[in-house]
Amino acid sequence: MFFFRNKTPNSSPSLHWFVGVHISSKARKLEAALVGLEGSRPGAGVVLPKSMSFDLPEEIFKAFDELRAQVDAESEKNADAANVGSADAPSDLTQLFQIRVMLTSLLTEAIEALLAETDVRQDELVAVAINDPGVWTRAAAWDAPPTRYGLADGALLAEKTGLNVVDAFVGKDWSTEGRGLSAFALPYWILLGGSERDRLLIDLGETARWTYVPSSTNDKKSWTRVAFQEVVPCGSLLNALTEATTKGQSQLDVGGRLSVQGSRNAELLDFWREARRARGKEALPPRYFSSPLSSTLDAPFYLEALQKDETRRFNALDALCTAAHYVAESIVESVEANAARFNEPFDVVLTGAAKQNGLLFNRLSALFTPRQFHSLDEFGFLEDSFDAVAVAMLGALFAAGVPASLPQLTGSTRETLLGRVSPGTPENWKRFWQFRIA
Repeated sequence: MFFFRNKTPNSSPSLHWFVGVHISSKARKLEAALVGLEGSRPGAGVVLPKSMSFDLPEEIFKAFDELRAQVDAESEKNADAANVGSADAPSDLTQLFQIRVMLTSLLTEAIEALLAETDVRQDELVAVAINDPGVWTRAAAWDAPPTRYGLADGALLAEKTGLNVVDAFVGKDWSTEGRGLSAFALPYWILLGGSERDRLLIDLGETARWTYVPSSTNDKKSWTRVAFQEVVPCGSLLNALTEATTKGQSQLDVGGRLSVQGSRNAELLDFWREARRARGKEALPPRYFSSPLSSTLDAPFYLEALQKDETRRFNALDALCTAAHYVAESIVESVEANAARFNEPFDVVLTGAAKQNGLLFNRLSALFTPRQFHSLDEFGFLEDSFDAVAVAMLGALFAAGVPASLPQLTGSTRETLLGRVSPGTPENWKRFWQFRIA
């Protein structure tokens, strides 16, 4: 298995280069990273010479919002259809094609920008790996499972650049009954497991989730003990409540300034917890996430629960404040429930945009006392491009023929190679196979 080595090398014939690209869950941001591997055998080092991130143009994320709304509406309609003939034909293919064309141009520019600031040439790249939120749809035909369509077009990018492109990691994991987002568990272990202490990575993104990363220094096979859990909505819930509190003027509670103006409402906390327990793990068409998830990870579920209960009315600021407490307390409850799986001592690493919410951060700090939080930059990663590095590792694992979807990690039914490759030029395709054979 690979491990991360924190150094910045010059270009070398002994290094095998990958580019990882990660598009955020709402298609607002693009992260890209150039990653070099010192080989494809177990123990090969992973180096990170360059990474970057930038906001995507408004026309892309607005088109994605519209596409997602169309697909959600059609999926719900098709799910209620009695047979195939009663389901309407898709009306959103043009929108998807436009997004793919725009993203292909941006991805090409991002790859060129990464290489321009290093000594790595394009003809040295083994592959480009891409992960994006995609859209999920379900049909009434033959009780078909949800189908995922990627926003980025790997075949189109391969044709335009001549590079080998690997994508569809989440969709492949889902096809074997994996959980999609947990496909990142093995790359996280590769990147963060090289310490003598175990680590708990808490990601405060659209949802709050944690990944337990055992030390690979003490146990080379510790990947078998990697644990992953998605807990509750986080950024999506806080942003939705911020928008409601400001009457649509803002979706972002900068620094948690609005949250601290409210009060923790115990009745509302109990109401949300009970609503979550009552709903259980019923899967609904996803709106915000990388895989079909329980509705209890969907922010609108919590807002709709309040709207449907006319006996309860809560102050908007109190609801926002309570949501921050709800997220923090739910994370701690989840970690404590899994404490038997963890080895002491372990470090807590905090990441994700929602950690900028001061109330949420302080509440988590208090609940995790005496542990202190660490940041990703302490381990050689930029906060806003870490997932792009993980995507590059998924591409490298696929190219090396190493299964990244393992039953104990993702819940898949069998060990599975994650990804789908679109070959580039014959010369680049030959380099791809030389990496695997090596």
